[in-house]
Amino acid sequence: MTPATTSPDPQLPPGLGWGIKRSFIDYINSLPDASVSAIDGAARDDAGLFRFAPDRSEYDVESGTGILRFRGDARLSGHHGMMFVRLLDPWVVLTGGRGILSISTGEDAGQDRTAVAVLRAGAPVREADGSLTWSGVEVAITDEGSDLFDGQYAAGQPMDPLFIRVPAGAVP
Repeated sequence: MTPATTSPDPQLPPGLGWGIKRSFIDYINSLPDASVSAIDGAARDDAGLFRFAPDRSEYDVESGTGILRFRGDARLSGHHGMMFVRLLDPWVVLTGGRGILSISTGEDAGQDRTAVAVLRAGAPVREADGSLTWSGVEVAITDEGSDLFDGQYAAGQPMDPLFIRVPAGAVP
């Protein structure tokens, strides 16, 4: 299996791909009662990345600002329910190559968000088909992200990189 820290192929599928953190996934997988699920637009690919389907986005290439929305529900649990991580409908808000990854809390029709990571994204590449891609986006956990992982990762700690492909027509 390809490590989750690398993109599985040169042509990224549409959406957001994130391996979270390899050591965390390995730990979950080692638990006798481990449960990993991905539904409602989320899936797990052969490289171990969680994939979230693209949703409506607004992104201005000129200014490097906008919001990229994705949908899906990924859940990881173990220790008889004492450990539970849910990544629901992630959004990436970008401003000049920097960004915030947030997830829905499930409240307020998805508008109530938790900022789980800060991103260093750089400029996207416009593919021949018109899609925009960001490869190897650097991810560092926030205080709220640390809480999501029950304090296992301190704020500022690097996580696995993100991979994003927004299809042509999904952004102006």
